[in-house]
Amino acid sequence: MRKVIALAVFAGALMVAGVAQAATWQVAAGEQTRAPAGTPKGTTLNAFYPSKLVINAGDSVTFASASFHTVTYPAGKPMPKLIVPDPAKGSYDALNDAAGTPFYFGGLPKLIYNGAAFVPVGGKSIVAGVPASSGILSPPTEKSPPAKATYTFPKAGVFQLLCGVHPGMKVAVTVKPAGTPVPLTATQVTAKAITDQAAAWAKSKALVAQPVPKNTVYMGVGSAPTTLAFVPAKVTVKAGTAVRFINKSGTEPHDAAFGPVKYISNLSKTTDLFPQGPKSKNQTAPFYPYGSEPKGGYSYDGTNHGNGFLATPLTIGSVSSFFTLPHASTVTFAKPGTYKFICFFHGDEMKGTVVVTP
Repeated sequence: MRKVIALAVFAGALMVAGVAQAATWQVAAGEQTRAPAGTPKGTTLNAFYPSKLVINAGDSVTFASASFHTVTYPAGKPMPKLIVPDPAKGSYDALNDAAGTPFYFGGLPKLIYNGAAFVPVGGKSIVAGVPASSGILSPPTEKSPPAKATYTFPKAGVFQLLCGVHPGMKVAVTVKPAGTPVPLTATQVTAKAITDQAAAWAKSKALVAQPVPKNTVYMGVGSAPTTLAFVPAKVTVKAGTAVRFINKSGTEPHDAAFGPVKYISNLSKTTDLFPQGPKSKNQTAPFYPYGSEPKGGYSYDGTNHGNGFLATPLTIGSVSSFFTLPHASTVTFAKPGTYKFICFFHGDEMKGTVVVTP
């Protein structure tokens, strides 16, 4: 009985001295709910909320993702790239277009999805010098609650965690010795995260409304709030005009694909093969690195490849170790007409129109 009382007194003394129990903090990896009314269609938040966090040694942080992210601690080592040359030195198979003519990339070196960038790595503690990753953190369906990963930070230090999918998406976690006062409580951190997300949603309106140079289409705009849209959605030019398609997003790759949407969708399903098992075929769509035409410019008249198909290569809006991609593509429109296009990578929800006049 005396021992129990003594332990209770000791525990009370620790509480008086300010030694608190380990806490669990909440960090949002991207948006957690649908965008508020009035937000430009296609907007997503490629950022951690909050982007800076101060906690105590022994505390845990739960990261929640409602879209498609990773929580990765690279420990000072290079981040694994999402797409890499095939280590088996394979090449793309021959593929005919709608006119029965082979696309030019048949036999060119194949790129594959790097499994190491998508799977969990390490344990559930973040320790200096030891890489760890949640792997892809994504709910199984749009109606499912956010996917979560929890990490404990056992020792003091400063740790930068990244999303392995979206360049520049990072959170700095400063870990103080146990019992050290921290600037915000867990409740205050959560409140700040909600406020920061609201500000990001609002910022997207200005990004979409920004002026665009003549004969130019922006493929995506913004980085933390980024809008998966072509800006402007419709551009009118005269025949013979070269239109510059520029990626203005630092966190999302984009391209422009003209032609029948069903045909493009089928090309994506049959050529972009993310491995579903150890023996499954693994390759990125050849249109991502190579486009549908040899390098040196694109000319479009609505009849390309027998059905009006043309695809530019993937681009990215910033220099990144995650992606080695160009920033823009140029298409010259040779013949009057109304030509619709989509992002081959993101699908037909990201679409635009070029009207070519005589």
